[in-house]
Amino acid sequence: MLSIRYFFVISLLTIMTVFYGVFFYYYLNDQQKKTDLIVESIRHDLSETAYVISSELKTPESIRGFKSFLHRKVANSPLISALVVGYENKIVLTTDPSIQSLPTELTIQKKLMELSPQQLTQHQIFETDIHFFIQDKPSRLNLFLYVDRPYIEKYFAESQHNFLLFFGLVPFLMIMFLWFVLKKYVTLPLELLRQYAYYQSNVPTKFKLRELEYIRSSMVQTFDRLDNEKNELYRQARTDNLSGLANRNHLNERINWLISEYSRTGQEFAVLFMDLDNFKTVNDMLGHEVGDNLLKNVSTIIQEVLRDYDIIARVGGDEFVIVLNYFQSNFELTHVINRILDRISEVHMVDTHPVKVSASIGVVCFPKDGNNITALMKNADIAMYEAKNLGKNQFKFFTESLHKQVIGEIQLEQDMQRGLRNDEFELYFQPKVSVHNDRVVGAEALVRWIDPDKGIIPPNDFIPLAEKTGLMVPLGDWVLKTAIEQQIKWKEQGLGDLQISVNLSPIQLLDTLFDRKIQALINQSGINPAKLDIEMTESQFMENTEQNLNSLTVMRQQGVTISLDDFGTGYSSLAYLKKFPIDTLKIDKSFIDDYATESGAIFIETIVKIAHTLELNVVAEGIEQEAQLNYIAKTGCETYQGYYCSAPLPVAEFEAFMKERSTT
Repeated sequence: MLSIRYFFVISLLTIMTVFYGVFFYYYLNDQQKKTDLIVESIRHDLSETAYVISSELKTPESIRGFKSFLHRKVANSPLISALVVGYENKIVLTTDPSIQSLPTELTIQKKLMELSPQQLTQHQIFETDIHFFIQDKPSRLNLFLYVDRPYIEKYFAESQHNFLLFFGLVPFLMIMFLWFVLKKYVTLPLELLRQYAYYQSNVPTKFKLRELEYIRSSMVQTFDRLDNEKNELYRQARTDNLSGLANRNHLNERINWLISEYSRTGQEFAVLFMDLDNFKTVNDMLGHEVGDNLLKNVSTIIQEVLRDYDIIARVGGDEFVIVLNYFQSNFELTHVINRILDRISEVHMVDTHPVKVSASIGVVCFPKDGNNITALMKNADIAMYEAKNLGKNQFKFFTESLHKQVIGEIQLEQDMQRGLRNDEFELYFQPKVSVHNDRVVGAEALVRWIDPDKGIIPPNDFIPLAEKTGLMVPLGDWVLKTAIEQQIKWKEQGLGDLQISVNLSPIQLLDTLFDRKIQALINQSGINPAKLDIEMTESQFMENTEQNLNSLTVMRQQGVTISLDDFGTGYSSLAYLKKFPIDTLKIDKSFIDDYATESGAIFIETIVKIAHTLELNVVAEGIEQEAQLNYIAKTGCETYQGYYCSAPLPVAEFEAFMKERSTT
């Protein structure tokens, strides 16, 4: 591919080649025309001289009378150096005494044909015949014309010099001038534009040619716009659009730089992973616009608390990472953290809405808690979740024991996934017995995990983890399906048409397809919906109230019964008993254990009376003594469950238990 410079050089060379080709054509043509004029002049002089002599000559001896005529002829024509007349191979008359003999045939040009300039300069003598009559007899003389060769050569030399001067040098100088102009005003500006396009280093100054100036101005404007867009993209790639804080990319750059710098100096810095508590509630109740403005307020507050050399970044919806360096002690570090928590926990006025939030912070220190950004962020996140689990609105330092706890939870989660795949879970059933006739009227399905290596893992260990990791949904689906299948089998075996109670996790109610799953299980199994009882705790009723109410209402319409478990241990009001579609109240074991005291007895009796007033059934949990059973019978409680009757039993033992009771 040719450059602009080479293109112009080749173009000019082509123009020069064509021009000088034309130039030489016209030069040679001009030389030929001059030669033709000289030859014509010689022919004319020979013809005129021969004619004059021929018309007046009487005898050969009278030729001497033309001597003066020949001298005038030579004098009047610069082309002629001498004229010689010969007769019978002898000179009879000459204008140049130095010529003593007639020229030979080889040196004579007898016929004046078309000659080239080179031929003209080579031939010095031209000849013609002079015809006359002697006593009526024809005779002839030979007329020789000697060309003035130096004059002709000089004539051609002067012509060539003038032609080369005006048609050779002047065009060359004009072409050189054109090259200079093109180089200065075209090739050089284009080269500057090329360099500017490649390197964008120096902006070219204004050009003289309008079209090139348009290009330069357009390029400058384009590159300025691209620079602005690049800077804006770079800023956006490193800045959070909502809060104006650094984003995760910028944070990673700064932390990596600190790690590199502090690894050499041996200093330490702290990374704080902060998450707002209950921020989702603000979004749900007041809208996302208020939530966004709250995040802006929190960002401003943190910036006010921190020092200029500290780093703050927003890395998620309501997640912030703060890097504190140059602190002298943990006391100074905790002082800064407490200031952040105190300022955030203040009431925020957001769009005329008073909003109160808090924050949970996990703290790690480099290099003690991690020597790379991945380890620091992971451990800070672990510490933050521990702060949330401990009650929120606080901070928690990362520790090795906390790390081991998280590793244990991760291992337990992996084991649970394996357990679901390998059918390691099992349902135990605890009988529900009628207080009045001691007849088994139902059973509560309780999930147990039989690990092949660890044995039975308590539900209190894996149920919270399942709810945290999302495994509660597949596990809950399995419990429901297995419990319904077992109820059908017992009915077919003649062990009774027992009502099966299944504990429901709030995580399952968040599944928008849960209602359809219940209906599909009922349709596929053919179970009487009234024989399926769903148990939920007070705390579950309190969370996502509207969504829970809708889901429970749908299940109630399907024929499924609803039990409120652990009643009295939470903070629900009596209004919830009326608002929610509840069929049964279950009195918690802690109240049954306190039945012998006056306050305990009053509490139990009050619960039973409230339930009967609302036309609800009552189940007493945790009956372990005959005295407890006798007491609840007096209160009017209909059903009980507990170790006094039976502990939760595997399927085979429960079937044996039922067969034994049917024979007694």
